[in-house]
Amino acid sequence: MNDSGMNDVVLALILLGLGVVLVFWGGAALRTLIGLAGAFVGFFLGAELVQERVGGELLGTTWGWVAAIAGAIVLGILAYVWYWLGVVIWVGAMGYVLGVSLANAFGADEDWVLTTVGLVVAALLVLIAVAASLPSLLLVAVSAWSGAILVVTAAMLLFGEIDERQINHAFRVAEPSWLWYGAAAVVFVVGLVAQLGLTSRRPAQSVGG
Repeated sequence: MNDSGMNDVVLALILLGLGVVLVFWGGAALRTLIGLAGAFVGFFLGAELVQERVGGELLGTTWGWVAAIAGAIVLGILAYVWYWLGVVIWVGAMGYVLGVSLANAFGADEDWVLTTVGLVVAALLVLIAVAASLPSLLLVAVSAWSGAILVVTAAMLLFGEIDERQINHAFRVAEPSWLWYGAAAVVFVVGLVAQLGLTSRRPAQSVGG
């Protein structure tokens, strides 16, 4: 396996791990997830900043990995310590993932379109979350869907449907696209049911002693 293939596997395992946590325990483990989400955002932010400077593949250079790890540590700590900032980062990041996936679903394939839609959806979700005091249903739904997207994207990487350079266009590149969207929808529903089940059992357990 060449270096590019190894990067795909490592990235797929990272996405899969984060995706599973988001799908099944996104609402319950909020504080920890916020720290992880901050680290996740910082990781890719650092990597993309270096990529824009030097070009080449994402995480294709030593400096790319150094910047990614540094970004993950800084934003991860900030997100965990300052809860409000963590909420903004977490909801915004998940909104960005949701926006990009929706843009892909409607046929967008230009980077600037994907980025713009992702940022708009992220901003809207942050505003809604702040105005509504972060109702648990919103957190559960957003975390389950974002986790489903990460899980399915990881599967695409592991099955060789895409490589690390095609992550932003994953659902456009992988064929047939309807199958992958269907898989994401199934994972989303399973996660939604699981998280809502955990939420509903807690009050009952508390009342029952």
